[in-house]
Amino acid sequence: MNGQTFDLSGFLALPSSVKLDYQQYWNTFNRIQAFNSNISTIRSGGDKTQDYYTYANYDEVTSFIQGQYLHVQRYPNSNWATVSKD
Repeated sequence: MNGQTFDLSGFLALPSSVKLDYQQYWNTFNRIQAFNSNISTIRSGGDKTQDYYTYANYDEVTSFIQGQYLHVQRYPNSNWATVSKD
């Protein structure tokens, strides 16, 4: 993950409520993707006791997917694939 912060410069003018939703989606994706990336690194080092992120509810799953979509739209040449779980 490149660590890019939420950047609206690639989007058309949006109402503030939509911007807040987008920020939440963006941050949810970053948080969960970073967590799972760290777990993947730990597990590949041999510690299989560590578990990948468990979503709190369906809304969080949706927020993650929307955040991933926003990342792809804003930075289409980067790899935003979900961390592979081994």
